[in-house]
Amino acid sequence: MHDIATQMVMKWARYGPESRILATDDFTRLTLDTLALCTMGYRFNSFYSNQMHPFIDAMVDYLVESGRRASRPKLASFLMRSANQKYASDIKLMRDVAAGVVMARRQNPTRKKDLLNAMINGRDPKTGEGMDDELIYSQM
Repeated sequence: MHDIATQMVMKWARYGPESRILATDDFTRLTLDTLALCTMGYRFNSFYSNQMHPFIDAMVDYLVESGRRASRPKLASFLMRSANQKYASDIKLMRDVAAGVVMARRQNPTRKKDLLNAMINGRDPKTGEGMDDELIYSQM
């Protein structure tokens, strides 16, 4: 967490005292970069680019559209073709990134005690079953 917060502060310091900083975007970067690093050892490196990582953009757009869907009739959501295509595209992008992270972890296992290892290696105490990859992607 300290690592990611330091990246944000260093970015702000480079702007100098006279520059305006769009804090909302940077706090989004801070939140999602920290979550990704702490829970799955993955770095979005959002503070090293002017553009958000595509996963972050997709996650933000997905959450906004999910909120909108909750407040409008299902028929209205059904008829919004471009919004539905964007929503599906965002989900696919997030799942593709999640699949890549899981595949990389499986190819390069670590003993890290993080959420991703818990999902990959954990077993139900009653059935002995583990989570399948599709469920892991959904949780990520």
